[in-house]
Amino acid sequence: MIEKIAENFLYHIWDEQHLKQNLNTVNKQKVKILFQGKWNTAAGPDFRSAILIIGNEKIQGDVEIHKIENDWQHHKHHEDKNYNDVILHVVFRNDIDKKFTISEDGTKIPILILQDNLDPQVNKLWKKYGGISFDTRQIETIPCRLSDKLKTEKELLKTLSYFGKTRFKRKAKRFSAELYNSDFNQIIYKGIMEALGYSKNKIPFLKLASDFSYKKLQSFSKILNSPTELFCLLVIKSGIDLPKYNYKFINDEIVDLYKKMKYKLGYDLTNGMSSSYNWNFFRLRPTNHPLYRMWQISPFLYSILNKNLANKIFSIFSVSQKKSIKYNQFKQNFYNLINKSDKKRQKVGRSRCDDIFVNIILPVGYIYAETLDYGKLESIIKNTYFNLSKLSENHITKYIRSRLKNNIKNSRKIKLIHQQGMIQLYYRFCNHHDCENCLHNILENVS
Repeated sequence: MIEKIAENFLYHIWDEQHLKQNLNTVNKQKVKILFQGKWNTAAGPDFRSAILIIGNEKIQGDVEIHKIENDWQHHKHHEDKNYNDVILHVVFRNDIDKKFTISEDGTKIPILILQDNLDPQVNKLWKKYGGISFDTRQIETIPCRLSDKLKTEKELLKTLSYFGKTRFKRKAKRFSAELYNSDFNQIIYKGIMEALGYSKNKIPFLKLASDFSYKKLQSFSKILNSPTELFCLLVIKSGIDLPKYNYKFINDEIVDLYKKMKYKLGYDLTNGMSSSYNWNFFRLRPTNHPLYRMWQISPFLYSILNKNLANKIFSIFSVSQKKSIKYNQFKQNFYNLINKSDKKRQKVGRSRCDDIFVNIILPVGYIYAETLDYGKLESIIKNTYFNLSKLSENHITKYIRSRLKNNIKNSRKIKLIHQQGMIQLYYRFCNHHDCENCLHNILENVS
């Protein structure tokens, strides 16, 4: 039986939390899942930045999922420092009856056995799809039952809106959970930095923002006299050797400044670094290089060093009572805020700013307004998400539209919320060809 289990199906079980209410690790510690983590499609642990309570300790870190416990060693994770932030090893079966999994640095990682903790309602799903290995080459051959069930444009848009709202709620829940160990300034700062890494370096950027927190960055405000000095500070902390690179913006003056600051501040910046950041430079375009991204964001970070970051960010939603609300203007306000500090520098791209605005600023802003009881701001942010024009299409939204047989004839009717609904549909159902539960969910919640 164990050979037939598709590991990606186990990811789906964890991501959708098809689990019992009362969970216990192998060594009898209670587990409460505040946030299951972000599904990682790149190299490294399967879910990043999960927030769990294990025993009586609240902890944030990664989750790794395997069919059997011994796959940890079989996949050489015990020799890989990239897995040292794993806080829970989730396995379908504990094949060799271990009480802990041991990481590369010798940490004991608790084990949770799925076989003992599955929600009874997942049994149908398990029997039908548990042994199917997902193959993107096969998915086009599977008829889309959703497009056959919902034939009218109105029905489809209503369904996509529902899943768009679901996606927003999940993101808001994640950021709300992060407040247990953080604050709004740090959450926004980490989100922006992570987004600058794109797919190849988002984890190193996230780790850099965690080690070199917003408060830590602010502590250097009295000795920083320019965005360039802040840039050098980030580079020193990142461990990247600036003089090795020959980009146009790196001149002799900047290299000299970097060397002086490294000599003066190097120990304070690198002391306590748990490990290197493992930057990925392989086949990386120059404009996607971490140095380039740090250079782009430094003017903005310098401009808000002595300010409350959350207040500054959410001021973009200010609107006069006499004026009608134009939701796309809020997105433009964010772009202008990120890029206004230094006109001579290459700007953070519009599509990257749009992604940050949608995936970080809106859900964090919603939780911010809800927490502080700012009813007007909460309403504006929610309505912005519901009414914002669509962004540029990506491979997922193009795929979902093709599966729906282009039943939405008027593309101008598609808004951001519908695109987000497409992404939610894809990751929740299409990626596991789970058509039955897709239809059941829609009939139960939408119809």
